[in-house]
Amino acid sequence: MNKKSLFIGVIVSAAILSMANLVFASINTGGKENTSSSIEVVVEPGDTLWRIADQYNEQAGMSVNELLFYIQKENQLQSAIIQPGDHIIIPIK
Repeated sequence: MNKKSLFIGVIVSAAILSMANLVFASINTGGKENTSSSIEVVVEPGDTLWRIADQYNEQAGMSVNELLFYIQKENQLQSAIIQPGDHIIIPIK
């Protein structure tokens, strides 16, 4: 294989990877722009992540379980344990 063939192979591979990235990105977002906003909630004594997700799931347009997962992921929580004074970001449509 000469240098020209190798160069063409690298260019074609890069183009294919770029196109695949665009396809998977549009699948992940459903092809729509993310127009949702978020609110910040300060955890009060007695609050649980489940209760917060249950309180805001309709505004977020998600089930309680979906919102619970989203909150943990977006707030980089290792578990569902939260403490009074914690600031939690919640998506709102």
